[in-house]
Amino acid sequence: MKPAQFKIVYDGSALTNNEMSVNDLAPALLAIGDLMETVGNTLYGDKFKIGVSVKGSFKTGCFGVEMVASTQNIILDAIDLFNHGNTTAVLNAASLIGLVGGGSSTLIGFLRWLKNRKITKREVIDNGVVRVFVDEDHYDIEQVALGLLQNHKIRKAFDDLINKPLSTDGIDSFAIMNLDAPETPVVFIERDESVYFSAPTPSDEEINNQITIVSLQIVSASFAEGNKWRFYDGSQNFFAEILDEAFLIRVQNSEEAFAKNDILKVKIQVKQWLTNKGMKTEYFIVEIIEHRSVHQQLLLA
Repeated sequence: MKPAQFKIVYDGSALTNNEMSVNDLAPALLAIGDLMETVGNTLYGDKFKIGVSVKGSFKTGCFGVEMVASTQNIILDAIDLFNHGNTTAVLNAASLIGLVGGGSSTLIGFLRWLKNRKITKREVIDNGVVRVFVDEDHYDIEQVALGLLQNHKIRKAFDDLINKPLSTDGIDSFAIMNLDAPETPVVFIERDESVYFSAPTPSDEEINNQITIVSLQIVSASFAEGNKWRFYDGSQNFFAEILDEAFLIRVQNSEEAFAKNDILKVKIQVKQWLTNKGMKTEYFIVEIIEHRSVHQQLLLA
């Protein structure tokens, strides 16, 4: 069985001399590897590895690169992105992306149909196929493919492969060609469609949201609206927003008096998110249960 062979072609006035900036080309080639790796891992497990190699191919007025994803030896060691897997599995991964074959239910086909619109409804219709709606318009796609498009690595790869190069002056189109039938592109995308393949900013993922009762020492109090108080829990200092309106009213009416290191027994909410910059934690004092003054005398036995 033949390996998955295809050719990517960028065209436009900037490529008349068959030259393309390495700043545009390198991310695009690596994006092919990221797509094949991630799709292959999703379909067949993390141990499944795909080898991707390149062969330069040129004609006047454009820049093309022949790609081979297969179980064969790598042609250029410098682009030896992954190890090798079963040829049929490689073809399946390449087909799902939209790199080979002419199927409509592909990752590229779906993004091109979606046009950055908001999905309004999803229905599982048969054998793992999902019908995705944007108002009355719909597109049928495999459920595993839809899940892949929620992976930021996949979306960034499409951004590097299609959107960013076509955002460069003088690069007007992107095509994927089947080497066995080079006359008709498998995919042809013009500059005005490239934005459909831009990577959305990854949203923060909430990983923890819990409420517990603890005792905290007041390190510093803030009486300006919206400012956070600083507390010490015996191991660390942190800032927390006080949400207890009854307590805040008492503070405003001077019904509460504070000194440094006073202890509050509180109901505290701890929320944590995983962001593209790392983990973020915020604290909220939901209720003040008890206020214990540091000047309170110890009971004598």
